Amino acid sequence: MVDIVPFTGYLYNQGKAGQLDRFTAPPYDVISPQMQDELYERSPHNIVRLILGKQSPDDHENDNRYTRSAIDFQDWIEREILVRDKHPAYYVYSQKYFFEGERICRTGFFARVRTEDFSSGNICPHEFTLAKAKKDRTLLLEACRANFSPIFGLFSDPQGDIDRQLEQVTAQEPLAVIEDQGITHRLWRITDKSTLDSISETFREKKIYIADGHHRYETALAYHKNHGHEVEDSAHVMMFLTNLDAQSLSIYPIHRLIKCPSAFNQDEFLSKAEEYFEMEPMSNDFQAGGIKQTLEREGKDGIVFCTYVGKGNGLLMRLKDKDKIIPFLEQDEPADLKVLDVAQLHTLVLRNLLAIDTKKPENQQYVTYKVDAAEGVRRVNAGEFDLAIFMNPTRIQQVRSLAENGVRLPQKATFFYPKLLSGLVINKFGP
Repeated sequence: MVDIVPFTGYLYNQGKAGQLDRFTAPPYDVISPQMQDELYERSPHNIVRLILGKQSPDDHENDNRYTRSAIDFQDWIEREILVRDKHPAYYVYSQKYFFEGERICRTGFFARVRTEDFSSGNICPHEFTLAKAKKDRTLLLEACRANFSPIFGLFSDPQGDIDRQLEQVTAQEPLAVIEDQGITHRLWRITDKSTLDSISETFREKKIYIADGHHRYETALAYHKNHGHEVEDSAHVMMFLTNLDAQSLSIYPIHRLIKCPSAFNQDEFLSKAEEYFEMEPMSNDFQAGGIKQTLEREGKDGIVFCTYVGKGNGLLMRLKDKDKIIPFLEQDEPADLKVLDVAQLHTLVLRNLLAIDTKKPENQQYVTYKVDAAEGVRRVNAGEFDLAIFMNPTRIQQVRSLAENGVRLPQKATFFYPKLLSGLVINKFGP
C-alpha cells in the first residue's frame, strides 16, 4: 500500500517577489558552476541558494552552505517571499517539450509520499546510490527540514483514470507558466476534497518506481528514522508522480568518460575486449549525430557500445554473448542484469577489463557521467580522459520489470528528460 497525501506547500509570492521564472532552477546534481553563477545573478531569491549554495574557503561547522540555506529559507518565509498555501493540495505540473522531433506533454502532480523501506515492495528503486551525494543531501535536510526539490516517481495507470482527473485541472488557468530552454512548464493546484480523496485512494493499490532522486529518497527515509520523534511530519517526502503508461517519458543515455587508475594501454584493452566483443573500427563517425545513429542501428538486435580513444579513432563493440557476464556478477547481482547495456558495460568493460569497480566509493573518481556525446569526444581529445564509452538508453520496460523484482541498476543508468524544476513548490516539515 502506497500512502500519498496532499499538503500545504510553500510557493513563491509572485505578487511580491516577481515572475516565477526568476526563482526556479534545475535539480542540484545537474547544476554546473557556471549555471550556479547565472542562477545567483538571476535573483537574490533563486532556489539555487537553498538547494546548492555557494561554498567558501572560510566555511566551518556553524557557517557553511547548509546553514546559510536554512537562514535564507527562514528569512524568505518571514518576509513573505515564500508563502504557505491555506488549504491542502496536490500540485499539477506539466512539461511540454520536443524529443527527437516529436512534441510531447508530460503531466503529473506533486504529492507527499510516506517513506518506507524498499523491502516492502511498494517504493521501487532502479539505481544504486553514491555515499557522497547522500551525505550532502542529508546535511541540507538536517539544516532546513524541508524538501526543496521533488523526487521523480512513476506509477502505472494503463486506463488513464488519474490522468483524466488531472486533465480537468489543466484545462483551467495555471498558477504559473515558465518558458525555459524550449520547455514550457505549467503549474496548477487541486484543492477539491473529493478529487484529492479519489487520487489518494487510487494509490493505495499502486507501486511507485523512482525515476530520479534516489539519493534524496534514501536521505528522507533515513532522516525520518533518526529524527521522526522530534520533527513533525517528516515521514513523508515530496514527489512528482506521473503515469509511466502515458507514453510521455523520454530517456537519454548517460555515457561514461573514463580516466583509468593506471596508464591506459590501448592495445592491451583491445586484446582483452575481443574475447567478449566483435570489434569494428569507426573512425569516421565520431560526431554526436553519427554516434547516436550508429548505436540505434546496431543496437536493434543486441548490445553495442561506441568506444572513443581520441584523435578521431574509435570502435564499435558488439557483445557476442550476453551470458558471458554471468561469471563476473557478484553474489548480490542477479543474472537478470544481463539484458541491460549498462550492466554489461559496468561489469564486463569497467570492472573486468579496466579494473574499475564503480560500486566501491574510491573508484568513482575514475568515471564521469555525461549525456552530451559531443562533450565526451571533446574531453577525450583534450586529454582529460583516456576513453569515452557511448551507449543506448535503458528502456522504461526494463526499468519497471527489474525494479519490481528488486533489481537495482548501476548508478547513472538512466536520464529522464526533461528534468523537473526545483522551486515550484516546497514541502516544509512541521507546523
